[in-house]
Amino acid sequence: MIGNALEWYDFALYGYFATIIGQLFFPQFSTVASLMATFGVFAAGFIMRPLGGIIFGHIGDKISRKSALLWSIYLMAIPTTLIGLLPTYEQIGWLAPFLLTLIRLTQGLSMGGEFTGSMIFVVENAQQRNRGLYGSWVVFSLLIGILAGSAIATSTCYFLSKEQLMDWGWRIPFLLSVTGGVIGSMMRRTIHEPEQFTNAKRHHKEHASPLVELFKNHFKTIAYVVAVELSLSIGFYLIVTFIGNFLTAFLNMDMLTSLAMTTLSMVAMGISILVSGWISDKIGRKPVLISSALAFTFLAYPLFVLLEGGWTTALFANICLSFIMGVFFAPIPATLVELFPLTVRYSGLSISHSLSMAIFGGTAPFVATGLIHLTNNNASPALYLALGSFISAIALFFMKDRYKEKLV
Repeated sequence: MIGNALEWYDFALYGYFATIIGQLFFPQFSTVASLMATFGVFAAGFIMRPLGGIIFGHIGDKISRKSALLWSIYLMAIPTTLIGLLPTYEQIGWLAPFLLTLIRLTQGLSMGGEFTGSMIFVVENAQQRNRGLYGSWVVFSLLIGILAGSAIATSTCYFLSKEQLMDWGWRIPFLLSVTGGVIGSMMRRTIHEPEQFTNAKRHHKEHASPLVELFKNHFKTIAYVVAVELSLSIGFYLIVTFIGNFLTAFLNMDMLTSLAMTTLSMVAMGISILVSGWISDKIGRKPVLISSALAFTFLAYPLFVLLEGGWTTALFANICLSFIMGVFFAPIPATLVELFPLTVRYSGLSISHSLSMAIFGGTAPFVATGLIHLTNNNASPALYLALGSFISAIALFFMKDRYKEKLV
């Protein structure tokens, strides 16, 4: 969990500093153009996630869960540190956005196996009665990483002037990730494989090619996971990445206020995550997931409208959106682990989750910015979230709830 938190700190920083990165690494035609270019590079990182899912999924199913988790942290910490060392567009021209894109692609490769590997590792080590709660702690650790990124970004903005921040201050949070990489890799060397996985390896139950087995016999499950995760992939990146930059770029809120608002909203999400994971062990995954997906369907638009009503209503709306997101997100690890059998679980989760995030998650801020530009309606991104959540609710209605079954 601590390693996962460190990785998500690295990944979240790009979103928090998207406005500054847009000004420093892309030609300045307009605020919307530079922000869309920045979010375009953000989306590019997600293109690599399915490939990362294939690579780390094979390692995790065929060789070792531990090895997959260890290598994923190297591929996140090193590129994130390099962002803090990159020259800007003014210094090296087109090479600046080119190198930034290469770094984002490497980060995306890492994320293709990191988060799903963490959920599998924790849920496989849990007992049947608390898989939802244990899985929610993986989501909670993700949030801790994002909160750490938010807190350090907020502190950097608070203690430095705007000129210092633009000149060199924005680099500090990225450079700090080298410390997280060292700590995370040291901790992951000490963990042990889940007992269920070691027993399967001992009896040579793994498939010669988990990927072939997965697409031959479990392709429908992959498509099903993508549909279920629409609410998560669109909602998470709109709430965590897009709204903060939306408040500064479109509503002219200062960056410090926006970051502080994001931090408070993440606290609300953290509270709902732990409660929701525990409840899903008591009443099942479906009631929790369907109710929160429907909440997004009907409440997303009015809450996005409230974002424009001043900082108090914007804070209220942000907290509500984050709370609903936490309720939906918490049961996801246990739900997905319970859908795939042991021998293809790492590959199945990594690929399906990565596809969902690549197609709908990484593009969500870009699509949201484009929708606002096309419709002149600042609340239009909510319609995208509402539609995705409605599809998720329908898919979840037909899902078999396996919360009382033994993992196989």
